[in-house]
Amino acid sequence: MIAFNRRLWIAALFLIGIVIMLAAFFQNTTLVALERAEAFGFRRMLVTRHGEHETFRFFYVTNRRVEQMDAAVEERFGNERGGRLAFGLFDTSIEPSLGLGLLINPSDWFQNEEIQIRDIYALERAGFIEELRDQVQRSPNRSLLMNINGFRERFPSALRKTAFVAHVLDIDAPMLVFDWPSDQGSTPRGYRRAQEIARESGKDLAETIRLILQEIQPEHFWLLANSMGGEVVVSAFSLLYEDPEFADAEIEIEDVVLTAPDVSHERFNRQFKQEIKALTRNLTVYVSSNDRALLMSRVLNRDRRLGESTVDLRNPDQFEEAAEILEMVNPDDDLVTLVDVTPINRTRNFHNFSLETPEYFDDLFLRLTNAETPRSRRAYLVRTKDDKRYWVLTRGR
Repeated sequence: MIAFNRRLWIAALFLIGIVIMLAAFFQNTTLVALERAEAFGFRRMLVTRHGEHETFRFFYVTNRRVEQMDAAVEERFGNERGGRLAFGLFDTSIEPSLGLGLLINPSDWFQNEEIQIRDIYALERAGFIEELRDQVQRSPNRSLLMNINGFRERFPSALRKTAFVAHVLDIDAPMLVFDWPSDQGSTPRGYRRAQEIARESGKDLAETIRLILQEIQPEHFWLLANSMGGEVVVSAFSLLYEDPEFADAEIEIEDVVLTAPDVSHERFNRQFKQEIKALTRNLTVYVSSNDRALLMSRVLNRDRRLGESTVDLRNPDQFEEAAEILEMVNPDDDLVTLVDVTPINRTRNFHNFSLETPEYFDDLFLRLTNAETPRSRRAYLVRTKDDKRYWVLTRGR
């Protein structure tokens, strides 16, 4: 009798376990279905949609040396700077429910089934202009967002990350990636080689910007650069500033956004500060005090990097010390906006917040889509004693 009761209890527990597992399965299945339906129903990213609902068309310009254009995407371009620009477009399928935090391992974000490159088409310059101009003209605000990758990025991952940024940012605008050969290895020697190529690539980015402004002519042109991509931007702007056509009073680029920029503090203040005023209406720099990648960059370069903040939120007195990074910001100067992301920076090396942090994407969306600086509940204005200002992003209440 006792054995029978024990078997009965075991059977009952087994059945309860099965019921719980089935309930969890159906609940998760329903949740995924709802997320997919919501993504379809409320997605703003419409102009880039191509063919099937989950396929989106983006564009690329690269200055990599061409290896073999009919090979697999990983083998088409090398990691050396080529003699001419290569143009093209790529169609990407994106899982509608893909969002920040959905994937457990961030290093796999751009290599798995959630983001897949379906087709890549190489285009001649004229065909590229025609295709991109058509998408820009069909966009609601005739806008264009250019993405510039940072250190150690290969061509395939630069495309996938561009698709991911477009998906999460969710602005109904065409998106173009300027890809440069930053994949020089993770050694100090590879880092310095990438720095050299970044400065050389400024010439190619300047040529691309000229093409965009002269041939595509978007009404709203936004430029987003991450990490060492900021070095490419600084070098490009130096060349454009020497061109009388771009150094006049007319503003060519509406917004330039630098995230965790791996750029010399001294070079930024000496060179880029003046050039940005002639070319851009708004410059936003996202910085973090706990950025380990920029800490290593400081060791290699023996100077401070622009993307480093000096703020330690556990010590209120250090708010005043943050003025050190505000040397490029004058009182009542609305050109440069500094945003400190330290409170919301939860990434593993504290450098990839521009790919993994929801609050960052929310703030960026507001800044690109509003003529005036948005007042976000999660962004708090901090004033120093000499009336310099910067913003701090927090997780909210």
